[in-house]
Amino acid sequence: MRNLLLKLSPFFLLLALFYHPVNAQNDSIKILSYNIWNGFDWGKDLDRKNKMTEWLKEVDADVIGFQELNDFTPEKLDAWAKEFGHEYSILLKEDGYPIGITSKQPIQLKTKMLGGLWHGMLHVKTYGIDFIVVHLSPHDWAFRRKEAEIISDYTQKSVLMEENSKLMVLGDFNSQSPFDVNYDAQNTFSLKRKQLSDSLRRAKNGPDAYQNLRFGSIDYSVISKFLSLPLIDVVQKKQADHNKKSFPTLVLGNNLSKSEFEKNQQRIDYILVSPNLENQLIHAEIINQGTPDILSDHYPVQATFKYIPGK
Repeated sequence: MRNLLLKLSPFFLLLALFYHPVNAQNDSIKILSYNIWNGFDWGKDLDRKNKMTEWLKEVDADVIGFQELNDFTPEKLDAWAKEFGHEYSILLKEDGYPIGITSKQPIQLKTKMLGGLWHGMLHVKTYGIDFIVVHLSPHDWAFRRKEAEIISDYTQKSVLMEENSKLMVLGDFNSQSPFDVNYDAQNTFSLKRKQLSDSLRRAKNGPDAYQNLRFGSIDYSVISKFLSLPLIDVVQKKQADHNKKSFPTLVLGNNLSKSEFEKNQQRIDYILVSPNLENQLIHAEIINQGTPDILSDHYPVQATFKYIPGK
């Protein structure tokens, strides 16, 4: 018996190295995108970080794309990821407002892109799926348009040209969707605040000042560009129009009345996927109530898919 175990042990060792568990209950994969707000105040808000860690453990996502990992290093992200059950992580950069990704399975780095982008773009592969994490300009619609062109062009040539490739583009796009035009029309407080902010910038910096609005109106061209690749907006498929708000959360609403706060909310965070993942979509939502009210200024976006191993 001992000799048999010795002969089999290399086999089991190899099996352990190449086996990475997926959700055992229903063979699904859960994806999360989360802007965590200034890296927990550049690492100083340990209470908020601990609360988010506990919440992430409860959610038990398989892959998480993060934005605003301020003050993180690759080592810090790796250590934090292990706290909520992710053995693998990649950070785009260490300065400014970094983006990153964590996963329960090994991550293959494809591209780190900084040139021409406000915060950069991270392209990796895990679970047989290409993930592109983004965080577009928070200040200027024209700059976001250029970013959308750069990222879409890269995506088309580097991912979508490959037959049967599976793709998710996720993050904080700082852009509103043409699907939400009716919702946006009812939430006029946000529009008025942006109009005032833009006018103050113009008065201070002249005609070349950053402008969040396109000639005073919401610009829908950025998300339209990604949808035209084509990519599928998973929350649009699964969540009611009146509940698709991802920013701001209650932590930024303390100085507003309830009515003003509700009319200031908008959707600017997304998970967009290639059409061949649409039929695998089980559930998608912006988790905009409960504990996430106090964890960040953004709400997280979550999507669950049937897991079909990729190549």
